[in-house]
Parts: sequence; structure tokens; C-alpha cells
Amino acid sequence: MRKYLKSIISILVCTLLFNGFLFGIQIPVYADSLNSQFVENNIYSGFNLKSKRYIEDIQSTLMEFNHIKSGAKLYYLQNKDNNKRFSISFKTPPTDNTGVNHIIEHSVLCGSKKYPVKDPFLLMKKQSLQTFLNAMTAADYTTYPVASKNEKDLENLMSVYLDAVFYPNIYSNPKIFKQEGWHYELESPESEIEINGIVYSEMKGAYSSPYRLLFNEITKSLYPDTIYKYESGGNPDEIPNLTYEKFIDTHKKYYVPSNSCIFLYGNLDIEKELKFIDKNYLSKFDKKEVDTSIKKQNPLAKRKVKIGYYPIPKDSDIKDKTYLSLNYAINNISDEDSIGMSILSDLLTGSDYSPLKKALKENNIGLDSGAMYDPSYMHPTFSILVENANEQDKEKFEKIVDDTLRKVIKEGFDEQSKNKLESIFNSYELVKRAVTNSNFKGQVYEMLVVNSWLYDQNPIKQLQLDSKFKTFKGKIDEKYFENLIQKYLLNNNHSSLVVLKPKQGLEEENIAKLKNKLSEYKSKLSKEEIDNLVKETQELKKWQETPDSKEAIATVPTLSLSDLNTKVDKIPTVEKSKNGIKILSHSLFTNGIDYTKMYFDTSKVPQDKLLYLSLLSYVLGDMDTDKSDYMELEDKMDRYIGGISFDATTFRKYNSDKYEPRMVVDIVSLNDKLPYAFEILDEIINHTKFTNKEHLREIIQMQRADFENNISNAGMGIAISRAGAYISDEGKYNDYLNNIDFYKFICDLDDNFDRKYDEIVKNLDYVNKLVFNKENLIVSYTGDEKGYLKFEELFNDFSNKIKDEKYSTQIYKFDDNSNDEGFIIPSKVQYIAKVGKMESDFKEIGKLMVLKNILDNDYLWQEVRVKGGAYGGGVSIRSNSVMFVSWEDPNLKETLNIFDKSVDYLKNFNADEREMTNFIIGTFASLDTPADPDAKAAMADSMYISETPQEELQKIREEVLSTTAQDIRNYGSILEKMLKESYNCVVGAEEQIQKNKDIFDNIKKIVEN
Repeated sequence: MRKYLKSIISILVCTLLFNGFLFGIQIPVYADSLNSQFVENNIYSGFNLKSKRYIEDIQSTLMEFNHIKSGAKLYYLQNKDNNKRFSISFKTPPTDNTGVNHIIEHSVLCGSKKYPVKDPFLLMKKQSLQTFLNAMTAADYTTYPVASKNEKDLENLMSVYLDAVFYPNIYSNPKIFKQEGWHYELESPESEIEINGIVYSEMKGAYSSPYRLLFNEITKSLYPDTIYKYESGGNPDEIPNLTYEKFIDTHKKYYVPSNSCIFLYGNLDIEKELKFIDKNYLSKFDKKEVDTSIKKQNPLAKRKVKIGYYPIPKDSDIKDKTYLSLNYAINNISDEDSIGMSILSDLLTGSDYSPLKKALKENNIGLDSGAMYDPSYMHPTFSILVENANEQDKEKFEKIVDDTLRKVIKEGFDEQSKNKLESIFNSYELVKRAVTNSNFKGQVYEMLVVNSWLYDQNPIKQLQLDSKFKTFKGKIDEKYFENLIQKYLLNNNHSSLVVLKPKQGLEEENIAKLKNKLSEYKSKLSKEEIDNLVKETQELKKWQETPDSKEAIATVPTLSLSDLNTKVDKIPTVEKSKNGIKILSHSLFTNGIDYTKMYFDTSKVPQDKLLYLSLLSYVLGDMDTDKSDYMELEDKMDRYIGGISFDATTFRKYNSDKYEPRMVVDIVSLNDKLPYAFEILDEIINHTKFTNKEHLREIIQMQRADFENNISNAGMGIAISRAGAYISDEGKYNDYLNNIDFYKFICDLDDNFDRKYDEIVKNLDYVNKLVFNKENLIVSYTGDEKGYLKFEELFNDFSNKIKDEKYSTQIYKFDDNSNDEGFIIPSKVQYIAKVGKMESDFKEIGKLMVLKNILDNDYLWQEVRVKGGAYGGGVSIRSNSVMFVSWEDPNLKETLNIFDKSVDYLKNFNADEREMTNFIIGTFASLDTPADPDAKAAMADSMYISETPQEELQKIREEVLSTTAQDIRNYGSILEKMLKESYNCVVGAEEQIQKNKDIFDNIKKIVEN
């Protein structure tokens, strides 16, 4: 569960952030004097300013408004952040598993009264400067957030979203419901009936994930009498039960201003925005009572046991593949205890020496374990999770958990646990500083405010953060956490034991059931009903294929070229040298964090040891050293720094097929903890011992389990990686190290571990020695100038500890037999990649970016998503290759044909000057994507290693600006040549792959048993 536990830790961090566990940091760009003329209880454009409060902790002023006529709530979080945000949210408690709120979320963005085009969302996506544009359905609410650094652009986005939610075209056009939700599809009277729809396909993909199914079972077990037992996204088996009438009635009920919360953020002309929202939208509505109350779950009298199933291939072994979870409903909890429970989850299972994790491991319950506190809904939950276990261990699992919790209460947390608490504070300090210096802090604050509105909490209290943190420093000595265990876990009968079991061939069984059900449905239809269904299918496709009129498109707001920032913001990079090692210094404000990266040359590793290079990146930092066992090492990393990661990757040379393989060592630490970072890195790269046999075995088993457990979610990554291997040596190298070959390698090591143990240790030692060497080493530091002086002093000492040997550079040769491959996984949908190499490199990268915008957001969106029913499709264009992809796609050959027909689309591309301007504007959004200091430095490092001049960035901007419709048409012939010698990789359902076996040279199952 290592990779999964990392995601749990991320959720935990976010949980604490969203519940006020941030620290007060003085951010100099903010000021509290903005719009000081606003006075409480005054009326501004129909809005009553209910309260106004400056919040020192986040250096912002929160204004709470009530719209008098409509009853809408509006919050404005005011500061000088130029990444401005807007969102509108609605309480949308579901009443069944049809996913009605999810389908509404998709559908309202398909045209509205003021913007009568089929997809204004798509138009804004391809022609605005948005830095964030999305819509999301949660368990009990739906939200529509956007962001932009350009205020005019934000106003355009606001207008599109407000018109979409209040005046959508769904009332006059049922085809929107069919397209976005679901519909029966019948091409001819003789064809088989199928079900299609974008949300339907999306959720078919989601329901292949055991983690999704596990958490569904948890909420159903704990809250059987509440809305939380329902899948708000929609269960694909039940989505077809949703009627158009229920769809419309649900929108009528929930999408009214009285049931909404509007959030504005950043450096805005708030008077202007209030006037716009009132005049154009809210003033048209009166207050309306909306029942969005959520029934509370009566406590369960005793622990409930619930069994669920997830699919695995029909010939797979089910041993050690069950998920076990003990879950507790946490009711009537205070804000302080809510934070305490988040910390408790990490204290109990956050490391191998944590009491609960240690006990489960010693008793051989599963391969890995973790705990998670989730306060994101009205009913918080606390779950203890184990994966790669067996059903027969469920009673033993319960007993170990209960006994361990009682032991902790009786004996208290030990010294290691106290160190873990210090580690938690260190981690949150880093996260807090990173968030407050990031471009997405507005999103964090938005979630805090919206969540407080959802559950009738005080948003000001949620944003006042310092005092909450300070109360926890000494609590581990006050038996505070032991009392939490007693109160919310051991004395809590409102709990469940969920067992999620693998079921061989379940996916195939479900597919067959659906096929039989549809066949039976068709057999009962009259000839007239069949003809009507064929007609409806044709009419839907005709509507989808009919382009919007130029008059309709012209209603959608856009910018002009004069609104663009045509000059690139250069990333400060100064090349220096210390002890013969190149150092790249990036002087950026980092809010007290040091970002250090080291790029070690890995070209000395022999080809037959490359898979050990990949394994090395996983085991480093998780093995014993000469100075510490692996648990002590983990404790030091957690307490003193933000972690050290190792990644074997490549950097492609500018305008060349050549690539440079590197091991990237990434270190994050607070300024005053940088000395510890160098001490710990020295310990890892120079003193690691690979001889802890049982722990090494465990790491290998976890790597195998991670791949197998996440395979249903990793289909797109597998397809992209494999397809990349068909066309370049760099692609072959990366695919070999990180994809199916590495998985097979890990399986072999796991199956033959005892026999191969000495060989594994020897090879890891050998590869480690080759990698961590001074030759060709490049080091990068990001921080302020004062921080660099300290860094240089520390690095001078550290560099003397790096070996300085000479090794021969290796030449790697991989199999050149490129194939069209189909890989079978337990899935209801496909992940498709089609790739080809250009005869010569493209020189004008900027024009390619415009081409990508056009293909992604015009052609592929329309053909693959809208008409094909896939959740998404896109294209990746490099200077010498093109890769088309689709994901959560119900089709296979049909989508490959769409990729091929892109040639005709480009050759016949016809856009007037205004349309080309819009495509250029949308492309600029990708050029100006907000990035934190670490991401900026990583980009500058990549350009340096790949020998890409920073002047190229300005050149790209100019190329984007100069792109014409003729340029796009010219790419049609180039793409045509590429597609004639292209290759396909499909990861997906066995039925679809076997049905289309004629297009594959090889068909394989990734997991054989």
C-alpha cells in the first residue's frame, strides 16, 4: 500500500489544511486595506454586507454577503493575489445511484440562454486564459470553479458559468441528457443495442478500481439510512434508470440562488463584480425554500460486517488480494478533535514503528496498512485499512486492532510516537509554507469557505488558523490522543468491518449480463419501437455533427491579442561551480523552503542492470544504513526534512533524438533544516545496506502489489508509455524501466526471492556505486540569495563525500520490433494510444501548440468524447512525433479511425481571423500556467540539461502569435505521412480487444495469475 498510503497522507494533509491546520505566515504581497470603504450592514448592488473580517493568519479580508432578493450567499476573500477565482456551488444531496447530479454537472455546460452553442465550456477552454476551469460533483454538493490572472477573462468565465447553471439548454434539448448521461444506441435494426454516454463511460472506468469500490462499501456500511449510501457519481449499472423527467426535476429543485454559495477571491474590483452578478442574474430570482437537509444516521447498535467484490482476471490467483477495513462514524466532533483525529491516523499507522501498523505487520495481516480520517462530509469517518490480505483473517484483524488500541490507552504512546508527532508538525509546516506560496492557495481557501457554508459552520473560524495549531504541541503528554481513541473508536459501536474480495472474471460476468439484458430488452421491442430507436440514434448523431452557427459562437465572450502577455517571464538561472560540480542557482521567493535537486548521470549502468536502477529508486531511503535501521532513517527524514525522492528518468536533447539518463534526487526542507538534509542524503547514498532480507522482500512484494492493485487506474499510463517505446530509443528506455518489463522483473524477483537474494543485493550495491558519482553531476538550488550562501557552504562539505570514479558510458540497444499491441486488464473501457514518428523534426514548436489546442478542444473533443462517449481524448505533439490518446473509452477501432481521419479535418481546416485569434489565446493559457518556485526551477533545470536555450520560450510565444489557418492545414499532409506508419497500443477489456484482434500483432494479459 506504499503508493496508496502516500495518497492517503496527501489526503490527510489536505484534510488538515481544509480544517484550518495552517500556520500564520506573513506574506508580503497581501494587504488589509483593500476596498476599506465597504461597511457592514450596508447594501451594495443588492447585496447586504453581513460581516467583514481581516484574517491575520492568511493576510486576507473575508466579506460575507447575502443577496437580499434571491437569498444567495456570497463570500469574497480579498487580497492582492492576481490568480483570481470564482465559483458557484449548490447543495445537491442524491436520492439514488443514478448519478443525476453528476450528469447535471456535465449537462448544464452544454449551452445556455445567453450562449446558445453546444459547448460554451469547451469554447472557453480553448480560447480563454483560464488557469483553472472545471466542475465537480461531490457526495452532497456540486461546484463550478474557474480562475484566471486576467480580470476581464475571469468576468467572461463567470458569465458563462452563471448562465449555464441558471439558464441551461437542458430544458429545451433532451439530446444533451442523452449525450452527457446515457442513451440506448442502435445503428440499424439488425445491430445489437448498446448503452453510451459520457458520464456512463466515466463511471464504468471508475468502477474498475478496487479503491473506489472499497470506499463505496465503507460509506454504505456506516450510513445505510442517509444520502451517503449513494454513489453521487453514478453506479454504471443504475445510471440507465435515470429518466429525463427526474433529471429536469432535480435541476429545478437545486439550481436556484437560494441554494447557492458564490465565492470570489483575489485582487478584484468587487463593486463591479457584485453589480454584474446582481444585474444579470440574481436580481431575476426570488427567494425559494429548498429542502437540502441531510438525515443524520442513527448510531448502529453493533458493528456491521459488509462483504463486497472487485474484479480480477478470471484465471488470476485470489490469495492475498483481499482488502480489510475497520471503519468508525465520528459524530458530534469538535473542531479541535477533528484535527486531532487526523493527527491520530498518522500516529497509529504513519510509519513502520507506529503501534497499529507494527502490530498488523508482526501478525502477518496483509502486506501493508494505513489509517485515514475523512471529515469532508457531514458525517466524518475514521478507517483502518489493510490491503493484500485474506478474508479468513478478518476476525484476527479486528482483534489486533482492538487489542492494540487498548494497549496504547493503557501504556501511552512511546518515544518513537512522540517523534512521529514532531514529524507531523514538520510536514505540515512544509505543506503550509508551500501552499501559501503557491498559485492554488485560493483553491484551498475556497474549499474551506464552501465546506463551512455546506455544514453551517463559521468560515472565519475555519480560516483563523494559528491558535488551532498551537494547542497540539504538548497534547501527546496529556493523554489527549489516548482519550480520542477511547471516545471515538473503542467506545463507538457505530462501526463496520468491510471485506472487499477479489472475484475472478467478475468484469467479464458483468459485461455478459449487460449484453444479455440488452438483448432481452431488444427482443421485447416492436418493429416500430426498434425503428424509432434507430431514428433517435441517427438524430442524436446528426445534432452532434451539426456545427454551431457563427452567430451563436460569436455570443461567447473572448479576449483580444492585446490582452496577452507577449513577453516570457524568464526563470532566474545562474550557473556556478563547486569542486568541479555544476550548480544551477534559481533566486526565487520560496517562503522559507529550500528546494535542492541533484541530477546524477546513470549512463554508466550496463543494460542488463537497468531494471535494478529502477528498483534502486524505490528502495533508497527505505533500507538500513550503517548508521540507522530503515525505521530510524524514516523517522529522521520525517522529523527534519520534507522527504527525499529518487527518480530514474531521461532528458531529451534539444532538436535531437539523443537523450540523457539521470537519477533525479529531490530534497525539500525548511531553511533551518538543510544541514539535516545533506546528512541524511549522505547516509542514504553512501551508507545504505541492502542486506535486510525480509524488508527487501517486503519492498519487492509491495512494488508488485502496487502495480497489480492500481492496474485498473493505470491503463492510460501503460498505453502511453508502451506507445512511446515504439518510436524512440528514449521511449524504449523509459518504458523498460517503468512499465510492464519492470513489473515482470519484480514478479520474477518476488517468485524466486530466496534463490536470487544474493544476486539482488550484489546488483543493487553495484548500481548504487555507479550512479552516485561526481562525473557529470549537476546540482540545482532554489531559494533566496541568503539561502544560497548557506547551501553552498553545506554543499561544499557534502560534495567531498561523493565518490569520484571513472566508468565507461554504456550504449543501450532495445528491441526494434515495434508492434501493435493489445493488453487485457479487468476493465469495462479502453485506454488507447496511437503514435507515429515524423520524417523530420518540427522546428516551430509554438505552432504545434496551437495545433494541439485545435485538435484537443475541437476535433477530438467532438469526435471522441461528444460523439464517441469516451470520457476524454487528446494529442501529444513533440518536435518529432505525434501521439493520439483516449481514455475511459467504450470504443476501440472506431476511435482509431477517428485518429486517422484527423488528416481530413486538418486538410479542410477553415477558421476565420477571429477563430484563429481565439485558438491562439487559448494556447497562451498553457504557456502561462501558474507554477510554484519548485516547478519553475525544475523546468529551468530540464532546459539546461537538454541544452534548450531559454530564448526558445520567447520564440515559442512569437510562433504561437503568428500561427495561421494555412499553417494548420499544412500539418494535414505531414500527419498523413506519419499515420501511414503509426502504431497502436490499447489497454482494456478482453471482449473489445479480442473482438478487434485483427489490428494487433500481439495480445497479452499484463497480470497472468
